[in-house]
Amino acid sequence: MVKITRPPAPQLAKVDAPMARATPTAAPAAPAPARPESSMEAARPSVSKAPAQAKLEQQLTTLAEGPIRQALQQALSGALSAPIIGAAARAITGFSPNQQKDLATLLSKAGVSAKASPRADAGAERAFLLQAIAGGAVGATLKRLADQIRGRPPTNQAFSFNPMSASATKSKAAAGPVDTAAAKLKAAMDDIWGTDEAAVFEALEGTDPALLPQVAQKYEKLTGTSLRDALALELEGPDLKRALAALDRPVTAAPTAPAAPAAPTGPAAPVQAPVKAAAVAKASAADIQKNLDGIKVTSHDEGTIKRGNAVELNLLIPINVATWKPPKAKVYNPLKQAVAARNEAQQAVDKATTDTAKKAAQTKLEAADKKVAAEGEKVKAWLKTHIGSNPELQHASADVKHAEEAVSKLKAQHQKAKVPKDPLEAEKLKNAQKTELDAANARLTTAQATEKSVKATALARVDAYQPMVDVPQTRSDVTVDGTTVRMRDGRETAYTNSWKALDGGAIKGDSRTDVDTQLEKSGISEDRQKVLASISGLEGTFSKVNTWDIGRVSWGFTQWTLGKSGNGSLAEFMRDLKKNDSALYEKHFGRYGVDIDDKGVVLTRGDGTVLKGVEAAEAIRTDVKLSAVFMAAGAASEMQQAQIKFANQGKISDIRNHSVSVTGKDAKGAAAKGQVKLKDVITSEYGNAIMTDLAVNAGTGMKKASEALAKYVSEKGVDPAKVKDWAADAEKAVIAALEQASRSERLTHHGKAGFSKEPNTFTD
Repeated sequence: MVKITRPPAPQLAKVDAPMARATPTAAPAAPAPARPESSMEAARPSVSKAPAQAKLEQQLTTLAEGPIRQALQQALSGALSAPIIGAAARAITGFSPNQQKDLATLLSKAGVSAKASPRADAGAERAFLLQAIAGGAVGATLKRLADQIRGRPPTNQAFSFNPMSASATKSKAAAGPVDTAAAKLKAAMDDIWGTDEAAVFEALEGTDPALLPQVAQKYEKLTGTSLRDALALELEGPDLKRALAALDRPVTAAPTAPAAPAAPTGPAAPVQAPVKAAAVAKASAADIQKNLDGIKVTSHDEGTIKRGNAVELNLLIPINVATWKPPKAKVYNPLKQAVAARNEAQQAVDKATTDTAKKAAQTKLEAADKKVAAEGEKVKAWLKTHIGSNPELQHASADVKHAEEAVSKLKAQHQKAKVPKDPLEAEKLKNAQKTELDAANARLTTAQATEKSVKATALARVDAYQPMVDVPQTRSDVTVDGTTVRMRDGRETAYTNSWKALDGGAIKGDSRTDVDTQLEKSGISEDRQKVLASISGLEGTFSKVNTWDIGRVSWGFTQWTLGKSGNGSLAEFMRDLKKNDSALYEKHFGRYGVDIDDKGVVLTRGDGTVLKGVEAAEAIRTDVKLSAVFMAAGAASEMQQAQIKFANQGKISDIRNHSVSVTGKDAKGAAAKGQVKLKDVITSEYGNAIMTDLAVNAGTGMKKASEALAKYVSEKGVDPAKVKDWAADAEKAVIAALEQASRSERLTHHGKAGFSKEPNTFTD
């Protein structure tokens, strides 16, 4: 990779107003002195400037003073060419006032550390943003780029992110594989901070060999340089060898049809979905078995590793409450880290070759063991504090409560009962009441004894809790209809409830870049893209599946789950997909026996056995092939767009359009009822982000926002008919409630994404 160094650039502290022409009487600012942005550039002799550049410099001096103008002038002095600067300037003039204001802030922050000290790469980082703008980046996309490069790259180190990559600019039209590969190669080798080798390899190795000659022709047309020459110029050593090997791959001839059918020697190939009308036909049990037999599984034993005892923790207390102090993840993560450090210490002992080294390593191992034990005691203390949330104990406590209510209700009924005047009848009633009450008290006594026993058992399990356990590790590579996915068991989180549960996704076609690209192709607003991208950064990519928490099976870029009953949010997605695109559903799910009805997931086995609800969800959860079916489905671009459409509608639009019944006061102080939509109050980027996130992560985003809004209107006595007058203040109260209900690590993540808290910054 080409390394580029830069001299320090002046710090830009001022944030300007929206870009506009300066008044005619304003004195034009002198152009910034020319300076090389790269140590690769030779000193330039003093020559007359090209007319186009001189004209552009003069035009820039008429712009309002501030970071935008300064950045354009500085970049024109050496970092970027006049055509790129001109394109950027034209694009910026088309920005809205708010977008221009945001850009000014981004340019001011570019290259500045958290303590506001200038960096040597500040000028190059601002040039990066301008080049991205010239290529079409705007709004939320531009903010994401700024977040990714802020404070990077350190001097003398290359930065491999491409400002002109598919994830950084809007796609105007779907490009073919030849155009896409050529554009990727150009962007990878045009990077202002050096060549992105990984992107080069991805473009070459991910393209059909038969198309590579066309890719080379397209690249030369785009750049004026042959692809082979460009590779030789930008790469060297093993990198160049790998790139040329990919470029020169032979084209594999299509296999010829056999003269006569031969008996199969391996698993039967998956049954392909028939064309159109037949494509939506439900697969028979025999076809389902053939399709399942065609799934290839290769498993590898990766040995045993010591882990923090997450499973026992999660079985004792499976839920996580954001308001717990500290939440489960906060108390478990230090134990997880201590065990990891202990494993490293053990490796050092095993590798030591001298007595001195072994003794030193052994001392560190003993200290690491003590740390694990200490963190384990903290976990045990936390478990005892929250033991009331143990599922069995909660059930037993509920039984006690119901028994107490039954006794109280019975006593009240007895007191109100009319006593007969006849002594014999009165005595008979008294005896009947006593018998009835004795039975109720006996049930209460039994429930209390059961509660006490369950609690004692749970506390005994806490006392016996071992902070570190041995966990076997297995990796499985599974190929479903040409798509290979990789999964592992033994995943360790604060929510792991089975070491045999799986976690994984597709090997290709489902990266973080693919999430950005698919979001941009979806056509939803940039602010919606930004919200879903940020949430996906916490949940996973499109093909991501995990089966280790109480959701049984979690899938997709917002991790929909089958849930405890097999009828969770993933079931909702499946119903929606089957209704709107039955052919796509059958292609990825139906032909493997995975179906859905009104009550939840339905699974048809190859022998004709049908499982429903919890049984079906558990079968998918514990079956490598069925988990792989979901992973492979998530790698298909049409399924990725289906995920985005469903998430955008269900987690953003439906919630924003939800009407909340509120009661406030009108101008005369009389009670006034009304309906207020959440979108009329939650208007900031940040508010919409955390409301959507709480809906995704806990399913309570709409509920918490609605409760907080109704409470605000009631307590403040505002008029529901005049929502615009009080919406900004109400949003602060709603955001506070959403934050209170959210997990701290998620709030921290979204805070780093740069969402604005200012009202009216979210755009549909």
